[in-house]
Amino acid sequence: MKISRPSLRKLLPLLFGLGFFNTAVAQSDTVTDLLGNQLVCNLAERELADMSIEPLYQVVNGQCNAIEPDGDAGAWFSDDQCTSPLTYSRTRFEDYCASASNRAELGNGVGIRTDSWTLNPGNRLDLGARSLAGLSQPYMQRLIYRQVQTARGRCDLEMRIYKKHPTASGQRSMIALHGGSWTSRSFGYLGLELTVPQFVDAGFVVYSPFYRLLDDTDSSAACNQADFNEIVQDANAALDWVLDNASQYGSSGTPLVFGQSAGGHLALSLAVNRPSAVSGAVLMYPPTDFTDFLQRVQSNAYTNPQGLSILERVVGTSPENASVSLPLVGENSFPARVASEGGDWPPMFIVQGSADELVEARQAVRLCDALADRTLAEVNQEIGNATELRDVINCSNATEPASELHLIQQGQHALDVCINPNVADLCFSGDSASRALVAQSIGESVDFAIASHQANIQAASGTNTNDTPTDVMQSVSTGGGGALHLLVLLLALFVPKRRQGL
Repeated sequence: MKISRPSLRKLLPLLFGLGFFNTAVAQSDTVTDLLGNQLVCNLAERELADMSIEPLYQVVNGQCNAIEPDGDAGAWFSDDQCTSPLTYSRTRFEDYCASASNRAELGNGVGIRTDSWTLNPGNRLDLGARSLAGLSQPYMQRLIYRQVQTARGRCDLEMRIYKKHPTASGQRSMIALHGGSWTSRSFGYLGLELTVPQFVDAGFVVYSPFYRLLDDTDSSAACNQADFNEIVQDANAALDWVLDNASQYGSSGTPLVFGQSAGGHLALSLAVNRPSAVSGAVLMYPPTDFTDFLQRVQSNAYTNPQGLSILERVVGTSPENASVSLPLVGENSFPARVASEGGDWPPMFIVQGSADELVEARQAVRLCDALADRTLAEVNQEIGNATELRDVINCSNATEPASELHLIQQGQHALDVCINPNVADLCFSGDSASRALVAQSIGESVDFAIASHQANIQAASGTNTNDTPTDVMQSVSTGGGGALHLLVLLLALFVPKRRQGL
């Protein structure tokens, strides 16, 4: 079904009135059916960044020529002598969009071509706090990293691997975990795809696993209705897979972990529960402290409806009545665990918005205090009295690189997303000055990731080795996103965008 632009303009007030552009909850199959995937694709395609592509090779008129692949016709090679065959298949934008909105396909390994590489259009959507223009678009391969037999059937969990070039070697390893409240893939994974190019361009192979989900909102039946601990098990299985298989994909060293929102929680879980297997963590607006969440709910200090609904799915009962002594709650109260257990924690880089109503900034501040051996004090007044658009807080005394918290005064949940800088509700970074600072923090997170990886190698070898990947010319950083739904891209049609080169 296709709808003309005038009809869409008439529909917008209705859609706003029904709340379909609230990115925290926009998951309506009805609206998707109403607007049609093709229309959303056409609008979103206008937001693709101009990115370079490392060439592949084809034999043309008897000569081996470098070609930026834009189709899947002919035989492809990875080398300039055309002696090493490579499987490449094109992903058209409309096919990408249809798959991204198909709950039965996304993350379930549907249609995988073994050892095949593609260029994923999702990595070119220029909807972050900083433009992707000038970065390299990564190549992507899909595979199944875990199969789990559940009460509903066999759950096939997909891993997506992103590289600057299919044969790039000497790269660093990063595991990137998507957000989505542990219940969704579509909007959370889209946010992750906006972020991947910045790390790939800086010399990382990014391994991005899907995991099981708490309810029936998204994914296949077999991968739904998971216990929360089973989701954590999937994250651990993904880490094991990367440790066992990274060398086949040209990366080495102890991996970094990265995550947005719920994915930030899973990345933090790996860093705290398996610190020797993680060289550092980049955490974007992560839930860190389930005990504090419940205590805030039960004192009526936290009343966000979506947050309450998520907590109920996580703990399996009403958060107003849930006991903070539940094992699951204690296991996922990381500030208290870090403070009481001690240990050599991997360095952590945390980016959090003070205006985040879903995950309160106090969650990140408490984690920062624990890492720095400071008292886990009441922090709300401190956050509310901040006068700087961005506060950079040192979260450690000894670790190099030091753990840091970047607290963005105007930042909302998914602060690394700025769909349209001229519409306040669609730029979660804040105003233009705040967005520039978010972009700067994201750039610094890439530098932090590089330094953490290098420090881990040096600590393991006792040397001062510079591990800069041979294939990387320069670290270039941009912004990505968290909770996001394809339907909000419709607004790009109606409000002109005046981006600056941040």
